[in-house]
Amino acid sequence: MKRTQLIGAILSVAVLIAMFFVPESIGLSTAGIRTLGVLIAIIIALVTEPLPIGITCMLGIALMVIFGVSPTVSDALSGYTNHILFFVLVSFGLSEAIAKVPLSKRLLVVLIRLFGARTKRILLALMLCAALMSSIMSNVATTAVLISVVISFLRVYDDREEHARSGKAFMIGLPIASMIGGMITPAGSPLNLLGIDFLADAGIRLSFVEWMLIGTPIAIVSLIFSWFVIAKVFKPAEIAPEKINEYITSLNIPSKFDFQEKYVTCVVLALLVLWILSSWFPVLNVTVVGTVGFAFFFIPGISILNWKDYTRSVSWASFFLIGTMMSLGNALSANGVSEWLVAILFSNDISLPVFLIVALISIIVFVLLIPIPIGPALISMLGGPFISLAEAWGYSPTLLILPLVICAACCFLLPLDTVPLLTYATGYYKMTDMPKVSIPIQIVLVVLVAIWVPIGLMILGYL
Repeated sequence: MKRTQLIGAILSVAVLIAMFFVPESIGLSTAGIRTLGVLIAIIIALVTEPLPIGITCMLGIALMVIFGVSPTVSDALSGYTNHILFFVLVSFGLSEAIAKVPLSKRLLVVLIRLFGARTKRILLALMLCAALMSSIMSNVATTAVLISVVISFLRVYDDREEHARSGKAFMIGLPIASMIGGMITPAGSPLNLLGIDFLADAGIRLSFVEWMLIGTPIAIVSLIFSWFVIAKVFKPAEIAPEKINEYITSLNIPSKFDFQEKYVTCVVLALLVLWILSSWFPVLNVTVVGTVGFAFFFIPGISILNWKDYTRSVSWASFFLIGTMMSLGNALSANGVSEWLVAILFSNDISLPVFLIVALISIIVFVLLIPIPIGPALISMLGGPFISLAEAWGYSPTLLILPLVICAACCFLLPLDTVPLLTYATGYYKMTDMPKVSIPIQIVLVVLVAIWVPIGLMILGYL
């Protein structure tokens, strides 16, 4: 066991013991204190990994029952009964189908040729490719699919220093672009669906197209700014044009679409059309449509996917992480921790302009992502109280839920979330490298969200 793993294990156990000595006088019930204690212990274990992530998440369910956080096992597993978790599985199938054909590589090459062969423009092409892919599939899966493409590209560098410097830019840019792209459509991230579910519980149906009106402008501007900052800070080295051509040739992309690539493209486009139509036909639920489309990849005789390959492609760590964190979020709400935290951070009366309210919400979400770097936990914890708070302030719940979801989905201050962890594991950059670009990106995101969310909601008639 590594030193960090040992320290993490000791700290997690220490938190679980210490929570028994915290008095109720802090404003929480015994159940609330223990819920918060289990959450902190699980987060420490997830960050330091004394056990595999999936095992830690499964153990978290058991701890919820052992310490009385949830009265029954069924209550502790509440997050696993949410349709969002089912959509996560569908999303990985969609990404595996796209990875089976040259579609993602073809898109990248088209963008490279469109933007030019300079390295900074290739970085932009990669980030745009990642954002477009993650707009309709899991950002975890998008990043996993494109890592191998980035690694093969970096082999064109002969100079060791140039290879390392450029690798840093590309490996940091990839997960940031994937997470930003996830805000474009509701299908881009399970967190989007989680936020939409909270709004539905409050009697508000935010449609697919309405979400895109809010998310797309923020994603486009923040993606361009992210590319500019990453290229400026890490300065990827230039490459001779002939090496770029060699790289494109090495991808072995057929000049014409074969049947399988045409089939996958048609299914993906059909899904996108049906998701957009769900704005007017609610029966076309995002998860239901995605599941039907996913099944088309298994049709005998076509066999884009088989069950064995599909189950290998699923990030089970992400599956268990989202399920357990939604369960903990439900427990935080049920045991009064969410209301307690919101009461500390906000007053029931507020006289700020609407733009400053959204900016304040966005800043607090980004700050909370430092001790709680797990988006599903944060949204599950704050979703219900934010709806109550919006009603107390006299605003539509969309004004608070949308900034919560958009900012929680951009959890890249440090590579602690599942998405940046994928590229961090390649060894191209250090933990301290990411804040050099992620801090200014998050600051710009606060400004963009504060400006556009109120304007977009006014256009849609929610404000």
